[in-house]
Amino acid sequence: MRKFSLADIESVVSGGKAVMVAEDGIVVAAVQEAVMAGRTATFYLTRAQFTAVNSWYWTPQMIRGTGLEPVSYEEKARIQSDLGIEETRLAYSNRIECQCGRTYGAFEFMQQGISEHGQESVQSIFNLKDVAVIRVNPRQEAICPDCGQILREPHYYCYWSYGCCRQPM
Repeated sequence: MRKFSLADIESVVSGGKAVMVAEDGIVVAAVQEAVMAGRTATFYLTRAQFTAVNSWYWTPQMIRGTGLEPVSYEEKARIQSDLGIEETRLAYSNRIECQCGRTYGAFEFMQQGISEHGQESVQSIFNLKDVAVIRVNPRQEAICPDCGQILREPHYYCYWSYGCCRQPM
């Protein structure tokens, strides 16, 4: 059995959050229920749980339906060189056209994340080795970095450490 600190768990729970420990099927069912009910939650999952959620949610039909496109090698290289994020493992993102002519994609998503949370916080998500993060029905607005216009809520899918799932329309 792995060692864990009850003090760490107590800190999370006393901060107003919950910690859930259950077998994989129960955790995956909780994620599915949150998605389908339109609830907002963030889940920290094992690789097996993350893979199960991705297999259920990110079907080829869902990817097409959300308008996700593969993040290009060039955009990943720009995220690394311009933003200093070493490895994102971003696989797919939306490309949202702003009225001002700017396109909001994976680079702008990462740029906004750094602006809101700091570079260290953003990089730490992608440095996770044994844990993946799924944001379910996040209340997140894409903001055009040129004109500040609020764009529609983006979808992002990362093949290992980070992803979003939204209630199907």
